[in-house]
Amino acid sequence: MSINHDVMACFRRLGVENGLVTTIRNEEALLRFSNDRMTVADLIDKTTVSIFIRESGRKAATTIGAGDAAKAVEAAESLVNELRRHGEGGDVPLPPGPFTYRTARSPAVPMDIDAMAEMVAQAVDAAQGSGAARSAGSMRVANGHVWLSTTTGAEAETVLPEVELSMRSFSDEGSSGHGLMVGTSLDDIDTVKVGEEAGGYAHRSRRTVEIEPGRHDAVLAPMVFADIVSQVGSMASQFYVDMGMSFLQGKEGEQIASPLLSLDDDPTLEGTLGQRPFDDEGVPTRFNSILKNGVLQGYLHNSQTARDHGVDTTANAGLIAPHPFNLVIGKGKGDIDSLAEEMGDGLVVTNVWYLRYQNHATGEFSVIPRDAVFKVENGSIQGAVEGLRISDRIPSLLTNIESLGDDRKWIRWWEVDTPTFSPSALVRGVKFTRSTL
Repeated sequence: MSINHDVMACFRRLGVENGLVTTIRNEEALLRFSNDRMTVADLIDKTTVSIFIRESGRKAATTIGAGDAAKAVEAAESLVNELRRHGEGGDVPLPPGPFTYRTARSPAVPMDIDAMAEMVAQAVDAAQGSGAARSAGSMRVANGHVWLSTTTGAEAETVLPEVELSMRSFSDEGSSGHGLMVGTSLDDIDTVKVGEEAGGYAHRSRRTVEIEPGRHDAVLAPMVFADIVSQVGSMASQFYVDMGMSFLQGKEGEQIASPLLSLDDDPTLEGTLGQRPFDDEGVPTRFNSILKNGVLQGYLHNSQTARDHGVDTTANAGLIAPHPFNLVIGKGKGDIDSLAEEMGDGLVVTNVWYLRYQNHATGEFSVIPRDAVFKVENGSIQGAVEGLRISDRIPSLLTNIESLGDDRKWIRWWEVDTPTFSPSALVRGVKFTRSTL
């Protein structure tokens, strides 16, 4: 990639010893639909260049939205000049390359608007067949072409394909359901299943019943459980631990969850949305266990946090904060219906949004159930409930997991940043409060 070549030449000319440049060209096809009709069809081709430098005990970074080598070099020069105006100190070198990377990769996805439109139509028809009055949502296909170069000898490139179909269906009574499927090819998307899930939830939640706030046993669908457990992956970052912003601080080697819960970060899984052969410092990615049978195995590192703690990087850079790439939760037995039967009395929560922390260090949080929430008595759904909020502590929820399903699916949308392979879960004694929305 010529942009990377020119920025590296700039670094050599200016005597930069720890510099990195990543160029990403993102080609994307996007469809939006509302009231069962297409409203937006767009093709996007955008290039961004990110530049990072460590020098004199400081670090600096910038990103420009242009695929122009001259502008990238100008940005690199400005960044170096600005950094050299401040401070002195020891440097943490970037990991020394060159590296050998896995060669297997998923192929780029065709930007085929007509094929996408047909898939959306199939999902809409399936939602109608499941009782929905109307549906809305989006389908997105993207290929991220990534080139990375460092002054310490790393040279890497890859293609990161993404496909997502997200649909909300509605009944005439105003109830709703969400269907979601993600993958790395069009073949990964079962359009009928997405439509049936969204339409079925909307149809089944038309009749509402009352329930008092308080502690209730709950079956959390994959979209909900992924949102909660992905917080464990994020908070396993050594950066957030060091900042005192992680409920996992000081917990390494301790039992922090039910023995049923294991959580891995595995970007080596080909054909998955979070696959990638190298991290943001160019280090080859690897499998990392975060939780094993409920025991916290360790924290995620980049080269900076690894040097600070006298360990090796886990290849999870994040240039500032290490982070997971591809979270995998262990499976159990059964599905939502069997877990509800096992639960007896309680709630089934199919979707949530707006997870916010009241205290990062203790894991105190709240999140609002969205779409269908069902009241269950003696294992049987009695109707839908409204106006609740989950207000609890993530460590408490993790400890109170009683059963996991074998219905794992990949979840990623704007509420769940990191692709997470999640089952349903039965959690005892979840605290529900009254929502003000």
